[in-house]
Amino acid sequence: MRKLTWLLIALTILWSGGWFWGSSKVREGIDQWFAAQTAQGYIAQNAGFSVLGYPNRLDVTLDAPKFADPSTGFGWEGQFLQVLTMTWKPWHIIAALPPQQTIRTPDQDIGITATSLRASARALPQMILPLDEAILEGTAIEATSTQGWTVALGTLLLAIRADQTGTNAYDVALTGTDLEPDKAFLAALSSDAGLPSRISSLRANLKARLTAPLDRSAPDTNPRVISLDVNEVAVTWGDLTVFAKGKIEPDAAGYAAGKVDIAVTNWQRLVPILIAAGVVKPEVAPTVSNMLKAMAEQNGSPFVLELPLTLASGRMALGPLPLGPAPVMAPVTN
Repeated sequence: MRKLTWLLIALTILWSGGWFWGSSKVREGIDQWFAAQTAQGYIAQNAGFSVLGYPNRLDVTLDAPKFADPSTGFGWEGQFLQVLTMTWKPWHIIAALPPQQTIRTPDQDIGITATSLRASARALPQMILPLDEAILEGTAIEATSTQGWTVALGTLLLAIRADQTGTNAYDVALTGTDLEPDKAFLAALSSDAGLPSRISSLRANLKARLTAPLDRSAPDTNPRVISLDVNEVAVTWGDLTVFAKGKIEPDAAGYAAGKVDIAVTNWQRLVPILIAAGVVKPEVAPTVSNMLKAMAEQNGSPFVLELPLTLASGRMALGPLPLGPAPVMAPVTN
């Protein structure tokens, strides 16, 4: 019994020594990382940090962190950032995000508030730490822009999982509930639309193929999307439902190209939305409505409209309606 007691004491001392050694290395690594980012011209600041969690975890809490890239104008800052990991499983981390934070972009700042917002990432236990799964989830989220718009979301779940059957392929799943559009948009939406103030559900399942894997070398390889399979996008807003499926990939100039087939049930609700969004002018709404009605009847159902979202030559169009420039999926080449 005495030998067992001394063995337990020795193991405790060794484990404790290992934890304190590991925590000191974490502190050293944090200081070095912030110094390296500053030396490279980035903004990386904090008002202090702590490393706790003895004996089984390493919990890092950054006070008032701020990160920004002056060359692009993008940045993030918050009240705190907490990163939690088990000492025996360092390739799996959980991040607790603050109830208030700010995302900075070149043309606007977006303030985010949430009742709860956290993320987790799990890599495979390999030297290059290839991403296996990443999850972001939150409740009662509200985003307010310095440009004047505000949107809210009841719940959010975003998951990215590596597809082991494809090279640099990742499955992306998104679900959201109780999405409230900007109040100015809702005010512009006529009462004839017959739609509630909140979009009850949003669901998307995509497969993205990248130029490089998401691993520890990603900051250097800068992975970019080279194809996007839209397996499903489904939106329910009152009795208006939208379902989409298709494939998008960049053309030779780097613009998104392809076709996504869209089916809209109770498409009559769609016309007021297009007017409120500024896509269709009120004076031409009757013409657009008659045109969509004729298209729906050609498909065999007066309540279901089937039309493609076409991306070609750097432009987008929803059926016969032009929507403007197509997004860029890869750097434009000459």
